Amino acid sequence: MNLLIAIPALNEEDSIRGIIQRSLEARQYIIENSPVTDVEITVVSDGSTDATVERAMEFSGRIKVIVFPKNRGYGAAIMEAWAQSDADLLGFLDADGTCDPRIFAALCQKLDADKADIVLGCRLMGDNPMPPIRRLGNRVFALLLAALSNRMVKDTASGMRVVRRSALPNLYPLPTGLHFTPAMSARAMLSDHMRIVEVAMPYAEREGRSKLS
Repeated sequence: MNLLIAIPALNEEDSIRGIIQRSLEARQYIIENSPVTDVEITVVSDGSTDATVERAMEFSGRIKVIVFPKNRGYGAAIMEAWAQSDADLLGFLDADGTCDPRIFAALCQKLDADKADIVLGCRLMGDNPMPPIRRLGNRVFALLLAALSNRMVKDTASGMRVVRRSALPNLYPLPTGLHFTPAMSARAMLSDHMRIVEVAMPYAEREGRSKLS
């Protein structure tokens, strides 16, 4: 079972080297601590106008780099990386350094053990640096989905998760923008054919300026 880690990046020149290096270093850890037998990494520059592409290309030969000349959206970047891979498990994390790539080991373990279709990293356990307004919005959306689906997922907008390729027909279509992650959670929770689970994970302050407002 192989895993693709997609890293969408829009003007992340301050953090892209770091998250690529950490992802490369996490490869062996993921293989040794999960059912995954191989890990590939793809960075997608979503219309970046800074040095993101140049810094990602420094790792050429060890990762794949996809370049969108113009901004197409966060979701579009992830789905393009997935489309250009034949991996069994399709993962992604943000380029801002907030998530530890080694957590993919725990995510893949949980996905396999629970025979789930989607597993996400939950940032909402304990103290974390997420702005209070975002924590509140995430919780309100999660409670709304829980009321509609009779299922509970705490972090519906988590930007670190793993999806089985076999689940894509039940997930698509998905939006191309930043609402890609909550929309995916909603489709999974409201479906009678999909199982979504989560794993607690640490969450750090981002590097560089946030794209959310």
